Amino acid sequence: MGLIPADGEAPVHPIEDDLIDEAATTAGRTLSGVQKKLLAFRADDGFWPAVEVTDPATHIAKFNREDLPTIVQNEHLSLSLARELLGEDDVTRAQLATLHNIDGIALLVERFDRQGEERLRLEDFAQILNKPRGRTFEGKYDGSYEEAAEIVTRYSARGRVDLDRFFRLVVFNLVLGNADAHLKNFSLLERAEGLRLSPAYDLINTLAYPVYDRITALSIGGRKREFDTIDRRIVEQFGLDIGLPRAAVERALAALGKGLATARTLAFGDRVRPDDFRETYRNVIQGHAQRIFT
Repeated sequence: MGLIPADGEAPVHPIEDDLIDEAATTAGRTLSGVQKKLLAFRADDGFWPAVEVTDPATHIAKFNREDLPTIVQNEHLSLSLARELLGEDDVTRAQLATLHNIDGIALLVERFDRQGEERLRLEDFAQILNKPRGRTFEGKYDGSYEEAAEIVTRYSARGRVDLDRFFRLVVFNLVLGNADAHLKNFSLLERAEGLRLSPAYDLINTLAYPVYDRITALSIGGRKREFDTIDRRIVEQFGLDIGLPRAAVERALAALGKGLATARTLAFGDRVRPDDFRETYRNVIQGHAQRIFT
């Protein structure tokens, strides 16, 4: 296992390294191409790129791509929706803003592995399972959500609570249409009481883009599945298989379904046209919700 000891130091491959390595993505499995990402910080007059060693680098700035001009809007919507359904504390904070000396709107994601000047220990599930890194990071797709749940149960300081949080996050990704919810998108974070499941991050409705794979990033129930085949039965069985009581599974699904039905994030109203990206975004989610929550 690659898990760092409870009294150890920060991982040897921090977020800064991953920003560089994951810029090279894999066609078919991921949104092929490079999304520009920069470390940034907030000052009294707005956000600035972190270019000096002494700059605090408290945020990650993500930018649109020429071939995907809505990717920033997509992630902002997805994080906002997740905060409504999963809770404010269980999702990383982010906002749309501009950076000084940089053209274009960016998604400024607050780094939860920072506490003032201190960097908290953080390790993603691909690291914990010693998956190969390399330039394409294909190892992050080699695994299952059940295997990921075992990490939570084994290493979290509050395994039962975090297992429930993990289940809700996986279900949210299935409803969202996130075909890129791989092992590197789940992490354990140092807290006062020990290692805990980190807030959710890197949430994107990838199925809103027709060129994207339509199968899950990891196996669930023994195999990777087409999103349009995933229904309530599969999701319920997954919850039971990872060790949740049936009552907890039913309670989680009821809460997520109710939250989605009243979500303000999806209440676009008259502002959205049939050819608007947001209409496609919402239709993907509603189709998945119909199968999973009924």
